Amino acid sequence: MKKVLITEHIAKEGSDVLKENGIKTDEKYGLSPDELKGIIGNYDAIITRSGTRITKDILEKPGKLKVVGRAGVGLDNVDIEEASKKGIVVVNAPGGNTTAAAELTIAMVLNTLRKIPNAYYNLKYEKKWIRKKFMGTELSGKTFGIVGLGNVGSAVAKRVKAFDAKVIAYDPYIKKSKADNLGVELVERLDELLKKSDIITFHTPLTRETHNMIRNKEIAIMKDGVILVDCARGGIINEDELYEALKNGKVAACAIDTFEKEPAINNQLLELDNVVVTPHIGANSDKAQTNVATMVCEQIANVLLGRPYRNAVNIPFIKEMMSDYQKIYFELSENIGSFAAQLSDSRSSEIHIVMVGKNFEEDIVPKTFDVPFNYQPYTVACIKGFLQHSLMDNVSYMSAPYFAKEDDIIVSEGKVKNYENFNNLIILKVTSERETKTIGATVYEDGTKKIVFIDNFKTDIVPEGLYLYIINNDKPGIIGKIGTILGNFGINIAGFHLSRQSNGFAMSFIRIDNLINDEILNLLRNIDDIMSVKLIKF
Repeated sequence: MKKVLITEHIAKEGSDVLKENGIKTDEKYGLSPDELKGIIGNYDAIITRSGTRITKDILEKPGKLKVVGRAGVGLDNVDIEEASKKGIVVVNAPGGNTTAAAELTIAMVLNTLRKIPNAYYNLKYEKKWIRKKFMGTELSGKTFGIVGLGNVGSAVAKRVKAFDAKVIAYDPYIKKSKADNLGVELVERLDELLKKSDIITFHTPLTRETHNMIRNKEIAIMKDGVILVDCARGGIINEDELYEALKNGKVAACAIDTFEKEPAINNQLLELDNVVVTPHIGANSDKAQTNVATMVCEQIANVLLGRPYRNAVNIPFIKEMMSDYQKIYFELSENIGSFAAQLSDSRSSEIHIVMVGKNFEEDIVPKTFDVPFNYQPYTVACIKGFLQHSLMDNVSYMSAPYFAKEDDIIVSEGKVKNYENFNNLIILKVTSERETKTIGATVYEDGTKKIVFIDNFKTDIVPEGLYLYIINNDKPGIIGKIGTILGNFGINIAGFHLSRQSNGFAMSFIRIDNLINDEILNLLRNIDDIMSVKLIKF
């Protein structure tokens, strides 16, 4: 009989799933690292929450351990690399708290509109019966802006529409058809949403693009008296600049569940009466806890009983089958997937991967093996790299193909013997609403990864570090203007690659040592004859 060790409390519904599948469970809480190390090899799987660390030392002698399950999303307490080396599958439970997070958002909106926390305190603790002070605002008839129309954002949209509000959304990675099905107007630009909305909620991961997404510049174009709600991630709204906007009345009120630094017991926003706060309780509901417990236990049962599973965050069985050279191509595939996502200016509808050369003639994994959609590993890596730009922690090698399907992205793969002068090559073609981008990359004999073409531009780019990607009319003086701006801001150029076309266009790849801000990017974009400037991070 299969056995699962549970080291922290999970909802009973989860352990019931294992028992129904004929799997024995042992609940042993409060184990010391030495105690856990001594018994972990006796179990086929282990279920943890955030309080149990599954370290390299713990996994030194894994015995018959096949699965590590995290009843939640975060995996900071699990050494995924070591688990992968030992052939151990790591699964988690993304999406289990979608409804809980959406309902908290609605609660925060209503509490803010109707000033319920202050009215509650005023009556219950100050024993004052003052009605005029708590004149509220109705949600009905308002324009409700949603930034990020993923699982939580979509759930919020459905609920807000029941209040007879007009819902608009901004999400550069979601197709218009999805918004249409929700009855939501999808706008093309963030500033358009900011200008139109009476209430704005945020439902995005915290990425380089979304960190400090809302600052003074964005607040300035919002309606006077706008209401902001963030139950997603701390750091999306710049807290210092939000504080000033709340004090001067530009932002009438806000509600926040997540802060950039937690616990936020000394945060200055707590001083203001027009701020509703909660201590990061978005997932704290009995149903959410049941969901994550049942989800992770279902995945563990599927792995142990040889059934398909989708929430693995690693793919040890694939990597173990690869040669060192193939592993480099696998990493390269993820690199160009991420690169393509950063180049994209519109929502993607199709991803096509072509494997060129003799290194790809034989399938790494048999078609009967448990790989999502029977894709080869390079395809899976491309999809993960592409989607991780928008989904961050929620996407893994196992889940990426499923997310692509949910987003109506058509994924296909093919093989050819040669392409131009290349013997071995990975080609990624991404088709979006406005354009098609094609990227080719290869690995040299010494193991160096190179991007060798982008559309019709020939390149020689190592996909590591930070780059400025610039498209411009091929005219004298432009490179000098770029260098002057970067020099004025103390940005060191570590490398420069220029590619030209006969049609009068040029593409520059400028490797830089430091991240640059929007001010610098905008100055570069305002140079005459420059059409596009993007900051690329590999």
